[in-house]
Amino acid sequence: MSQMSKLWRGAGVVALVVGLGSFYAISTQASAGAATGAPITVGVVCTCSGSFGADIMAAEQTYEAWVDTTNKAGGIDGHKIKLTLEDDAGNPGTSVSDAQTLVSDHVDAILDFSIVDQAWASTVQASKIPVVGGDETETPYYTSPDFYPEGQTNDSVTYANVLTAKKAGATNLGDLYCAEAPSCAEGVPPIEAAGQKLSVPVVYNAEIAATAPNYTAQCVAAQQAKVSAIFVGDASAIISRVAANCAQQSYTPIWITEGEGFGLQMAATPGLKDKLWSDYGTAPFFDHIPAISAMNKAVDKYYPGLRNNQNAWTQIAAEAWASGILLGDAVTASHIGTTGTPGPAEIVKGLQSLKNDTLQGMAPPLNFKAGKDHSIDCWFTARVQNGAPTVVNAGRVTCEKG
Repeated sequence: MSQMSKLWRGAGVVALVVGLGSFYAISTQASAGAATGAPITVGVVCTCSGSFGADIMAAEQTYEAWVDTTNKAGGIDGHKIKLTLEDDAGNPGTSVSDAQTLVSDHVDAILDFSIVDQAWASTVQASKIPVVGGDETETPYYTSPDFYPEGQTNDSVTYANVLTAKKAGATNLGDLYCAEAPSCAEGVPPIEAAGQKLSVPVVYNAEIAATAPNYTAQCVAAQQAKVSAIFVGDASAIISRVAANCAQQSYTPIWITEGEGFGLQMAATPGLKDKLWSDYGTAPFFDHIPAISAMNKAVDKYYPGLRNNQNAWTQIAAEAWASGILLGDAVTASHIGTTGTPGPAEIVKGLQSLKNDTLQGMAPPLNFKAGKDHSIDCWFTARVQNGAPTVVNAGRVTCEKG
């Protein structure tokens, strides 16, 4: 991505740039396409360092690959995309400051890959700058009319987790959730309610920390509670460690994860390689639809080797690519053409004009109504068998409301 179209700011950036210098050197070599319209400015609030940094950084890079690919082709209707990237390192205070900076910069849209976005959701809502895609499992995507998700929102994810467990043969459920983000603990009451509704009761829940030396205590407790399936809400590397620890105790329940937490290294993990089921808010990153193939080609071009990093290359990267498509579809639907000036109001107009948009097959049908929260209650499902991830239900979505 050209240095004219990308600006890095925020906590932890120096260390990240040093560690990922080869990636950025390649990205800055992208050639420019012909574009005559005013640029579309997008601000990114990203937890690109800290406990979740590895997973989320890959998503940010995937979004950059989408931007580079789009700009090289001439932008969106003749408008190139200019990014400002803010790293909040998972710190709420830093995140609020980052969001305020983007609002002051009068960006046209915001991409949200922050795990503490609730701290600044009201700030963005007051500014009327749309948040177009990102980590759609965060709470603001189904509680704020200014957050536009590119896939299933978290208010139905817990229902999807339990229904997926039931389809996998579970009779009850255990819930292990991350200790680092408030949104993880917030998921406990909803999954208990969904378990009761679907007759798959939650009989055990516990917090897990990424820095813990092992998770033997949680495994033993779940085994003693006779848990038949365990949902783990955490990063893929942590999920693998938990399952491996349980396997060491000769405890191999059905494992349930949100697809966002799935990484390919999990497919080779004892316990997971034959008994893992996941629900995905967007099409699984290992699917073979054309949009996924386009994503893979772009990432390999601008960040070669990234897709081989099985700890970093997870579903959240596919969410980033789908978020880019959502922005592109919104700008096109706004009908600003090559001579119009992009802005928050124009992008909102485009978003609210979309009708059953599936983002080239990457999302459930998307419709956004003015002044309404944008709850999306449909998802994709996949499982791991013999160490290989497979999309089930022929790639069709399942919906909470039928």
